[in-house]
Amino acid sequence: MLKLNAFTKVTKIVIPSSLPYIFTGLRLSLGVGWMVLIAAEMLAQNPGLGKFVWDEFQNGSSQSLAKIMVAVLTIGIIGFLLDRLMFAIQSLFTFSSNR
Repeated sequence: MLKLNAFTKVTKIVIPSSLPYIFTGLRLSLGVGWMVLIAAEMLAQNPGLGKFVWDEFQNGSSQSLAKIMVAVLTIGIIGFLLDRLMFAIQSLFTFSSNR
C-alpha cells in the first residue's frame, strides 16, 4: 500500500508507533522492580531502605514511627524520580503532538 520495503516500514512506521507502548511498559516495570527491591531487602535482611524500615518496625521505640515515615517518604521520592527520569528518556525518543 505504501510501496515501502520491509526495512523502511519497520524503521519509519512500526518502531515509532510502538515506542510509547514500550516506554509505558518500561516505566511500569521500573516501578514494580523498585517495590520488589524494597520488599526483598526487608525479607532477606540485605542492607538498604527495606532493612532499615523493618528494623525500625521491630524496634518499636517512640522514634521508630517518625523514622519509618521518613524512610517511606524517601522510598516514594526515589520511585517518583525514577519514573520522571524514564519519562524524560521517553520524551527524547518519541514524538509528541504537544511539541
